[in-house]
Amino acid sequence: MALNLSNVLVQIEGAESKRSSALCSRLADQFEDDLLEYADFPSDYFMFFTALLSEHRYFEKPGIWNFILAVNNARDALTSQQLEGIGDTFLANFQDYLDADLSLAVCDFVARNIQPSRATQLLQALKQREVAKPKDVQGIVDQGFFILSQEIKRASHRAEE
Repeated sequence: MALNLSNVLVQIEGAESKRSSALCSRLADQFEDDLLEYADFPSDYFMFFTALLSEHRYFEKPGIWNFILAVNNARDALTSQQLEGIGDTFLANFQDYLDADLSLAVCDFVARNIQPSRATQLLQALKQREVAKPKDVQGIVDQGFFILSQEIKRASHRAEE
C-alpha cells in the first residue's frame, strides 16, 4: 500500500520528540517498501524526501536519518539528476543538521552513492559548513571521508578480480 506522503509529513511534524525516532523508523520502513516497488524513483517520493531534508520542522525531528537509509537501499532507482538534487539539498542545509545521526547518514550517503570525485567535492563543501555547527556535531564529515576511502578501496579490489 502506497504511503500518503502528505499525511506522513503531518505525522512527522506533529510528533513529540520522544516518539519521533520510533515514528520515523516505522514510516521510513514503509517508505522504503514503497520505493522498492518502482524501477525508477518516483518524483513525488523524491520531492517528499528533499522536503524532509530541507525544512527545519522535519529535519529537526529525531529519526529523520532513517529516510536517508531507506533511499540508500533504493539508490539504484535514482537518476543522476536526482542524486545531484540530493547533494544540493545536503549542501544547502547541512550546517543546520544538529543531530549527529542525521549528519552521519548524510556523509555516509554521499560516500557510498556519489561518484568518488564528486563525493570528495561534496564532502569538502560539507566540511566547510560543519564549522558552523556546535562542537558536539563537528568531525562527522571526517567519517564520511573515511567511508569514501573504504568504498574506493573496495571498488579497486573488485576491479582487480
